[in-house]
Amino acid sequence: MGNASIDNLDSADAIQGSLPRAPWFRRFSRRFGLQGKLVLCFMLLLSLALGGSSYMFIKQSRRQLNDMIGEQGRQISSALALASTSAMSTRNRVELKRIGQDLLKSRNILFVAFTDTEGRPVSMSSRDPDFKLGARDSAGLNTQALMQVRQQTSAALGEYLEVVAPVLHVTPAATHAARPREGDPTIAAAAPKAEQPGTKLLGYVTVGVSQTREQAELLRINLLVAGIGCTIALISLPMAYVLVHRIFFPIRQLVDATNKIAAGDLETSVAIDRPDVIGTLARSFNEMVIRVRRQQEDLEAANEKLAEANRDLEEKVRQRTAQLETANKRLSSEIAEKEDFLRAVSHDLNAPLRNISGMATMLLMKNREKFDEDVIHRLERIQKNVQVETDLIAELLELSRIKTRRQKMEPVDIGAMVSELAGMFEDDLRTKGISLVVDSALPVLDCERARLRQVFQNLIDNAIKYMGDGPVRRIHLGCKLGKAEAEFYVSDTGIGIDPEDIDKVFFVFRRGKNCGANTQGKGVGLASVKSIIETYNGRIWVESQLGAGTTFRFTINGKYVPQCATAHAAGATTANAAAMPAAATSGQLNRNV
Repeated sequence: MGNASIDNLDSADAIQGSLPRAPWFRRFSRRFGLQGKLVLCFMLLLSLALGGSSYMFIKQSRRQLNDMIGEQGRQISSALALASTSAMSTRNRVELKRIGQDLLKSRNILFVAFTDTEGRPVSMSSRDPDFKLGARDSAGLNTQALMQVRQQTSAALGEYLEVVAPVLHVTPAATHAARPREGDPTIAAAAPKAEQPGTKLLGYVTVGVSQTREQAELLRINLLVAGIGCTIALISLPMAYVLVHRIFFPIRQLVDATNKIAAGDLETSVAIDRPDVIGTLARSFNEMVIRVRRQQEDLEAANEKLAEANRDLEEKVRQRTAQLETANKRLSSEIAEKEDFLRAVSHDLNAPLRNISGMATMLLMKNREKFDEDVIHRLERIQKNVQVETDLIAELLELSRIKTRRQKMEPVDIGAMVSELAGMFEDDLRTKGISLVVDSALPVLDCERARLRQVFQNLIDNAIKYMGDGPVRRIHLGCKLGKAEAEFYVSDTGIGIDPEDIDKVFFVFRRGKNCGANTQGKGVGLASVKSIIETYNGRIWVESQLGAGTTFRFTINGKYVPQCATAHAAGATTANAAAMPAAATSGQLNRNV
């Protein structure tokens, strides 16, 4: 079979050289050519088909045999239960023994045992005098076990089928009831272990049925089927080999032609003229050789053009890389210059402001008793304005650094942070009669503690400033976890935002038309919030209705929220927390964290 392999000598030598390094199953499969593998596959499929058919035949035959013998055992036990009613009612052991001995004359019956209602033996007839019926009690003889075929094994009788049937006595009270058919297995299923009106349970009869003779006959048939299958497989082996060898003859011619082409002889062609697939393959092979010859000529020309294009591309890549490096250096330089400029501006603006504040403080300390109330008031206003401008410069400087200078990342419990902020704003909340309500459990974030605190502080402070004078004065916080992100919200019942101003609230120094002149604020807080949220791959937006309140919503990317992996479990907790009563009186602070 190996001599019929279509592999050439050079490839065979290469395979032999690689054998020591290949796994054993590859070395074994390489000993056979493609023809040998096809023959082996054919024989394997044939063997599987024959083996599967034989297995199914044997399995079904054994099942049918067991069903047939089991049904025989049920019929015999049912008939025996009816025949032994009078003997069981009087406990006539001689009669029961005679019934059992008569039944043992049947070919397959191994034993007949009569037991009382408690499972104690009354009479026993068996082919083997040493056979003893296993101990059983009344609890084991339930209605589900009656008239059921059970496989049993004993040292004396070997394997056998066992059927237990109840022995019933129908009293005169049951004569008016419909009588079931004799031998009906449903009698046992319906028979209780305790006495019922009109029916009395006398005991049980157990019949053992042998399978030895039928199994021996079945084994003989199975061996005959297996022998026929093996004979068919042996006859098919040489036929399969001859057929495969004949089919591969044109393919061997194609292999020889392929080797010549691989050696550089592109003038080779195959002289095979057949109307089948092999002939089509030969014609396609000849056309392929012509195309390969032409393509080789075109390929040489294309290679020259490709080499030239590669040189041009490499030059363009070098130029583009240089431009990108220059742009990166310029951008880095511009960022550094911007920071230097902001530091210089901050220093130059803070220095005179500090001097002004210091002079006003000095005048108040030395001459407060000499100045009248108007002068003192003006000096104090100077101090407050200087402090406001200093804070504004610091916030603008921090706003410019949010996206360029990241702080330390650490796990931060947002619920605890909101509780701290509630304590910080407690005086403002109590003075204005505002309730702060946390609707749901807030997660832990991997974030910059100071900047996330700045987000919630600015949003809560903004809600307090623009609460207005409405009857309901409440601020709500909450969070909804998803698989990809966490969505937070801060909602109030304040004055709302004019629709024309909604798109401008996140710009620096932009305030709504309905804010009022007395509302404090620098116009930098919401711009800082937006910049911080964007550093966490999130977004922020506002929903507002004039006179009905405002809701700020923002998202944090899921990679910063460990609980996003368990969003569904957390959702149930969030829903339960949201259902808690949120009523709060004026000046009361609710912290449902």
